[in-house]
Amino acid sequence: MQAVRKIKKFAMPVAGSLVLAVGLTACGGGGGKSEGDANKSGASTSQPKDARAALAAAAKKTGEQNSYKTHQSGGSPEKGVTDMAWQRTPFYSSMQIHGQQTKDNPSGEMYFVDTADGAYTKTDRIPGKDWFKMAPSSDKKTDQSRSRGLLTEFLGALNATGSAKWVGAEQIGGHPTDHFQGTVNIAELAKYQGPAMDKDSHDWYVDVMRKGGKDQAVIDLWIGKDDLVAKSQEVSSGKRGHERIVEEYSEYGTSLKAEIPPADRVATFDEYIEALAKGPSA
Repeated sequence: MQAVRKIKKFAMPVAGSLVLAVGLTACGGGGGKSEGDANKSGASTSQPKDARAALAAAAKKTGEQNSYKTHQSGGSPEKGVTDMAWQRTPFYSSMQIHGQQTKDNPSGEMYFVDTADGAYTKTDRIPGKDWFKMAPSSDKKTDQSRSRGLLTEFLGALNATGSAKWVGAEQIGGHPTDHFQGTVNIAELAKYQGPAMDKDSHDWYVDVMRKGGKDQAVIDLWIGKDDLVAKSQEVSSGKRGHERIVEEYSEYGTSLKAEIPPADRVATFDEYIEALAKGPSA
């Protein structure tokens, strides 16, 4: 049926929306070398840091955080820039994609909100309503919401392969950080079984990289004096050529307010499907 084909085209971001959106982004990106575009602050006079210890401390500290926000850029052109928020308790996540304008999405914007009560997707397909609602899309058991960005994967992959080296001391957003860089061999990472990377993150990252035709990735992490990652970068080459993803992190541990759409602006999924079947509104 035509409506079914449209569901695949327009409703793809809904069930598992936060998984699909960032999962696809992980396969794309712009070009560029390792980007220490932050102002370097006397790296030559700083003492080299133990990369393995720093990454382990950052992974531990990050895992203890109840929430944080991510600003992602350099993904596939159609995704543009993505702003994400994630909170463990009470559960809340959101993703706003500022991407390319297309015939099917003239604004280039995509917006998803996920709560324990349900998952909301912004739409212009339903006359008089701006959103439609489905069951929560995130798996609360594994807590692998893609609104967390790629921080868990980057930290784990780099720590698991043991290739990271201290690059120098740099300023990120006006705060001092230590810059670490390493090359992750995907074939070697696929064989890894250990504490540096949980199985879900490991398997997901390896799968995404293999599907993208990527054999390795250069990962940079900028870690603050509080052991929290301020910025990350992944540079790789695959089916889409030379690619780069950059993420910046903020508001660790803050209490995020769930921005749930007003009930009178929210349609059911059945209403959304019905609107798709009728075609674009006048």
